[in-house]
Amino acid sequence: MIPFWALGFVCLIIGFSTAHEPAAGANAASKNHCSRKDCNGIQYDIQEAACCENKLHPGSNLFCCGKEPYNPGTATCCKVQHGKILAASVTQGLSENVSKCCDLKAYNPVNEICCQSTIISKPGPMAECCVKNVFDKDKQLCCGPADNKTILVRNSRHHECCGHSQYDTETQCCCSNEEKLEIQSKDSSCCVKNFTPGMEQKIFKLQPKCTEPNTHLCGSSCYNPKQNRCCESNHEPHSLDNSGQRKATATVYNPHTQVCCDGRVSPWKPWIDQCCGETPYGSAQRGVLCCNKTLYEDRDDGEECSEMGIPYNPAKGTICCSQFHGSPGQHCCGTEIYRPCTEICCNGHRHLKSENIHCCGVKAYNIKDPQMKCCAGTLYNLTSLDKHGGDAQCCGSILQKPQDICCSSEDKEVLYSAKTGFRCCGHFYCNTTLWSCCAGRLRSIHEAGQDQRKMIKESRLLSVNNLNKANLCKVYIGAVESVSLQSVVFRNVLKVYGMEAKVKALPLPYVLETNDRCSYPKLIPGKTYFFNKDNIFTGFINDSFLQSLHFIISECSPRITTHRKSTNMHFAY
Repeated sequence: MIPFWALGFVCLIIGFSTAHEPAAGANAASKNHCSRKDCNGIQYDIQEAACCENKLHPGSNLFCCGKEPYNPGTATCCKVQHGKILAASVTQGLSENVSKCCDLKAYNPVNEICCQSTIISKPGPMAECCVKNVFDKDKQLCCGPADNKTILVRNSRHHECCGHSQYDTETQCCCSNEEKLEIQSKDSSCCVKNFTPGMEQKIFKLQPKCTEPNTHLCGSSCYNPKQNRCCESNHEPHSLDNSGQRKATATVYNPHTQVCCDGRVSPWKPWIDQCCGETPYGSAQRGVLCCNKTLYEDRDDGEECSEMGIPYNPAKGTICCSQFHGSPGQHCCGTEIYRPCTEICCNGHRHLKSENIHCCGVKAYNIKDPQMKCCAGTLYNLTSLDKHGGDAQCCGSILQKPQDICCSSEDKEVLYSAKTGFRCCGHFYCNTTLWSCCAGRLRSIHEAGQDQRKMIKESRLLSVNNLNKANLCKVYIGAVESVSLQSVVFRNVLKVYGMEAKVKALPLPYVLETNDRCSYPKLIPGKTYFFNKDNIFTGFINDSFLQSLHFIISECSPRITTHRKSTNMHFAY
């Protein structure tokens, strides 16, 4: 055994910090700790409340839907513009992560369709609307003029509509004869007469053709690369192109007399060597400071940029978010300074440090307390909710109810009300009469080569946060090298003995047998996962696996205490 202190670099990687938040990522924390706002004269933190039309609503993960607060993890906000009036309505029980709106009502587009403001269950995966009705495009046709549609049983995949009838496109055509549609043989005079070569091809607008010496294109202009350059930017709110993408600024400039900074051309000077947003400047200039793509002038020597992009002099004080404190060299917690030796900072909120105290969002809790459950930054007291610690399950930031099911993929965890005949496929909850699933991918049950037995299988990526202690405290960590139908090859595998605070490196390669590949989630080569003999798990969504490892060791080991300067963790080789 090698003592942990001898592998100091590992401590830096794993980050054994008392301010660690097991269920929310570091990036989320840094974005939220300066999130205090004003609601009709009342100061509040957007992590703890929402201000909807000047009325404050307490609660985590809340957003506004008109006047009404809602949680996008469990509900959907639908909005409809009526002239100058914007109507908004909340549909509870369907996460905004997987829904679409049908006027002011939300629906699940995997299993449902919206036809003229009416939500209808899909008869097939390729369902489309036929006015107010729905039809299965694989088996049916919607034929006739717009004001008089009829649904027909499709004779074959080669059949298309001709008025209220259908014809075989391989042997027939639909001819317009004296304003009437008629089905005729392909070799008829009507079919030959009405055929235009290339009539079904789409016409695309071509870019200007650049010729010598102007061989390069910049926007709509051609230029000679030996004399000029193209100055481009994709960060400005310019008009959209035909595909709906934002157009980039593009201007031809002479690099001998001009300089390009983020799409803007300015005169060049000998001392200019870099850009601050659109503004050129030189590192030799005195009294300038570039913060958050804004160039500040007439600044004192020694000034730096704060985390919020505000210039300040650290020798004169500490700036926390946008608030300046006269004490230099301090640590920030939100807008205030704090003492990391006696306090922990949870997303901008200070708490007294004590043994086994960790952060969960803005709150602090004892990670050893079985009645406290942290779900993606939201803390739940299981005693007040009449929940048993071992039974509580997280679905993202939501505490799952027994009658609900959580479907999860690489980047989403979505809660659904359990239904008969429905199964998880990644973060989707699909009707098994429409879909099958393999490795997190939805497939039509009519798709060629489908194995019908897989319709009853689930494929979802489970979270280590929901493992019971017996499974949590003895897991493997490894990076996926390759995947086959029968097994997964991992590299750089570590076996974690959580109760003993030990980690053992295993020989290369490590092969995990998978009897039914379709019931396992989609795995990305090169990405690191937790796993055991039966399942593969992700760490906390939007979190690094190392922070999840810290959670495992803290949760499992009776010897890990957060008030000490070091841990008793060992690595075995």
